[in-house]
Amino acid sequence: MSAQSSDRMFINIIGIPSWIAIIWLGGFYYFSFIAVCALIGLVEFYSMSELKGVTPNRYVGITFSILILAYYWFTPQVSETLFIGFLIIGIMWLLMEELYRGLPNAVGNMSYTFFGIFYSPLLLGTAIPIRQFDSINNISLTFALIVSVWACDSAAFFFGTKWGKKKIFPRVSPKKSYIGSIAGVFASFLVMTMFQYFGWLGAMFTGYDIFIFSMITGILGQVGDFAESLIKRDVGVKDSGTILRGHGGVLDRFDSLIFAMPIAYLYTHFLELI
Repeated sequence: MSAQSSDRMFINIIGIPSWIAIIWLGGFYYFSFIAVCALIGLVEFYSMSELKGVTPNRYVGITFSILILAYYWFTPQVSETLFIGFLIIGIMWLLMEELYRGLPNAVGNMSYTFFGIFYSPLLLGTAIPIRQFDSINNISLTFALIVSVWACDSAAFFFGTKWGKKKIFPRVSPKKSYIGSIAGVFASFLVMTMFQYFGWLGAMFTGYDIFIFSMITGILGQVGDFAESLIKRDVGVKDSGTILRGHGGVLDRFDSLIFAMPIAYLYTHFLELI
């Protein structure tokens, strides 16, 4: 067994049970975990963007991201008006900071600074209110979404490796195939259906809702994978980071959830459940 394979196995043995335990504990433990992952993802994005010759403002980015994550934690006690206020102040603050930094490529610096905030903390942070929603309603939507994404990734890899020939986006991700993608969507649907069948999602979701959630994890989760591959290919790196050893960086592991969680959050929000 290669050293990389050993690293991947070690991370799986330690990481998966720990991840499940943190979801089960919920509360501040789960918030802290998601917040730390989102901030590490932000730093990974800034490190990658520096390869493009820009200098994101890490101080502003991290500070502003902490405020966004805190907003998710205190929702719904904190109004959406205050959140909009954060955005307004953040934009003005970044502009003023850039005035005095005296660095080249000011527009690029500010653009990458804010995109990093939106990409990691803003999107991934929606996993926080979804878990709070679970606690209030005694359901397991967070588990269902995450397991559904895992099932999608695993099925897409297995079927794509074995039978996938026609590629979806070879320019971005040469190994992703249509067969693998379809298998991933089907696996997501099976997982979400199983959670509903055993009553782990309570009685508030219909069969139509389950179908929508499975499409969110199965289709948009894969889009999130492609999106992160696009970023890495653009800056010329294989992994977003090295913190997870054989698994790359945080963005490599959470790329699907970065797309799936926000849309699941919006869907439940529009159902007036959150």
